Amino acid sequence: MAQYKETIYASDSWAENYVNGELSGITRAAGLTSQENFSFTYDNMPYFLYAISESWLRVRYPISSQYKKKRLVRAQQYVYVTGTASSSSGSLKSGRFVFSYDNSIGDLFETGVADAQVPALGSLVKNQYAPIGDWGNGDGRLSSGVYKGYLEMTPNAWAGCTGSLYTGNRYTAKASMSIQSHTGENRPYAVLTYEDVTPGAEDCAPKSGFVNEKANSVFRWRFWASKTAVAQPVQQQAYQFRWRLTGESTYQESTVTSGEESHTVPAGTFPENGSIDWCVRVQSDDGIWSAWSDWMTLTTQDSLSRPAGLRPDLGYVDGNLTQQFSWEHVISTGTAQSAYELQYKTAEGDWQQLKAEETGDTKAAIPKDTLPSGKLFWRVRTANSDGVWGEWSEAASIVVRARPPEPVISRIDPAPRVLVGWQAEDQQGYQIQINGEIFPEQYGTEKEWRCPVYLEDGNCLVGVRVQNAFGLWSQWATAQVVIQNRGSGKIRLTSRAVGREILLSWSASGAFSGFFIKRDGKTIAETGETSFFDRSCSSKHRYEVIGQAENGHYVSSGIQTELFFMRDAAIAGRENGEWIPLQVRRESVPLHRAESAAQVVYQHYYGFRLPHAEIAQARIQRHRFAFSLPDNRYLSDLQALVGQEVIYKDQWGVCITGILDEMAADIRKNSDIDFSITETRQEDANGE
Repeated sequence: MAQYKETIYASDSWAENYVNGELSGITRAAGLTSQENFSFTYDNMPYFLYAISESWLRVRYPISSQYKKKRLVRAQQYVYVTGTASSSSGSLKSGRFVFSYDNSIGDLFETGVADAQVPALGSLVKNQYAPIGDWGNGDGRLSSGVYKGYLEMTPNAWAGCTGSLYTGNRYTAKASMSIQSHTGENRPYAVLTYEDVTPGAEDCAPKSGFVNEKANSVFRWRFWASKTAVAQPVQQQAYQFRWRLTGESTYQESTVTSGEESHTVPAGTFPENGSIDWCVRVQSDDGIWSAWSDWMTLTTQDSLSRPAGLRPDLGYVDGNLTQQFSWEHVISTGTAQSAYELQYKTAEGDWQQLKAEETGDTKAAIPKDTLPSGKLFWRVRTANSDGVWGEWSEAASIVVRARPPEPVISRIDPAPRVLVGWQAEDQQGYQIQINGEIFPEQYGTEKEWRCPVYLEDGNCLVGVRVQNAFGLWSQWATAQVVIQNRGSGKIRLTSRAVGREILLSWSASGAFSGFFIKRDGKTIAETGETSFFDRSCSSKHRYEVIGQAENGHYVSSGIQTELFFMRDAAIAGRENGEWIPLQVRRESVPLHRAESAAQVVYQHYYGFRLPHAEIAQARIQRHRFAFSLPDNRYLSDLQALVGQEVIYKDQWGVCITGILDEMAADIRKNSDIDFSITETRQEDANGE
């Protein structure tokens, strides 16, 4: 290791003298004197006593700028001695009086000289240079940093005694030493020895593991250099970086002038799926290179991933809205994914691909109407930076509430009672639409339907939609058809009021398998007879009889209008039975109260704060009545109707068909009754 020596002369010096430990004066002159004395009487003090008094000569030496980044390893001080003196009084039982000097580098190095190295004052030769102090001569005492830009050395004259004393005796000691100051002809000087500070690269990273060759790779270290006994700590001014393929002797090297404690290797430099070694050395701004660090080995083969944190999981999903699926790309190397693949399946089915992309995004938008309704499982796998697929994630479970796919109309018979056939998935019910008129829904998985009414000739738009187990409807599937009626024959219709009903009668010529009775355009009955009593009439009505010919063709009677009025309210069985008059209510007017209720299910979906309301088509229509019977002979007839389908009609044109589900009576001569009717769906030839 290179060493450097220089001789420097004092730039400042002064004497500090003390009396009883207190500063008595500071002297600045060509000649400086350090003098010490003490005086005390020993009286029953401990058997052994050590007493000392000291003063200071302080000398400063400048630090050369050319060595501020070098480490000071030795400092030898020389002063020109102009005089020494010592005296003492008092008797010792054992021990000695000592008149010596101590030498230290104060403030800066905070170190001293051992007793064995302290020469007596008498050994100093008058009027010549004396070596007072040799610090750092291989004993390692130069351990503090040089931080003031100068050295401050202190020849310290002191007088003392040590040993056992006589009680009652007085002991005194005086010592002095004189030197020439920095203003004298022979000023103090010091010989300083320096050596280079060798830097090093520590805490290198990464030491092992994976390096992504497809991205910029950053290699780091910490520049280190000793700051002990250095006036100005050294810094990094350059570095050299090396890398090689593991096992090879040749290497790539970069020399960079920079104080940055890192080096960046561009993406695509290292080989794929291999192994590389790297090392580094640094240069201080004093021009000294460190030794090379050890070779550190890294792999460029990425580890395999296994995603986690799948969302959504354990919740409901609206399949008719675009949904965002997300996951976490979990990989030990921390690299980003390069691709993903999503799969889903039903509880009993096989895995099917849902979506796949080459991207680093850990989320995927699943378009609406993609997922089938019902309970599903989904999973994801991701590819690492090398494009290698990792493991599949654990499956997440969701319940998809989505409308079923639109059915496909596969067959249409263009007869007036059109026949429609279709193909559909996830069907639990269906509904037909003819020229915008929607027929009541039907429940089941059958996929063929014949129109219950006869359609007029001409263009006809037929629609079909299906319903799944969640009660959700598909989009309408539509098709055009041209209706052509080929029925032959003739029907003649007459009508008249009979009591609280209307009697329809007709004659027919031709071959008919049966007849439909239509009231106000709606089919209300199907019969093989040539007469029919309409018990549900309530006002002015338009009647028509349709004769059913072969293969869905027909013959119409034409329209017959009949005007009908009720004189009071009445109730009877839907199909037959006597009418029970309901005219008055005791001490009040008759009561008719109508109640309606809808079935609503509130469903929470993943990603939404508020629930979605799913309103069923089903409705509850209930009517409550209060009357007084004109005669108790009707009471048993009314009680017999409880739980039966009934018809209620009144003079205001109200006609209700449903189940008489509740009845209460206050029994008396003319009983007061309360009852309720819940409207029910009336299946007829029209399916309405």
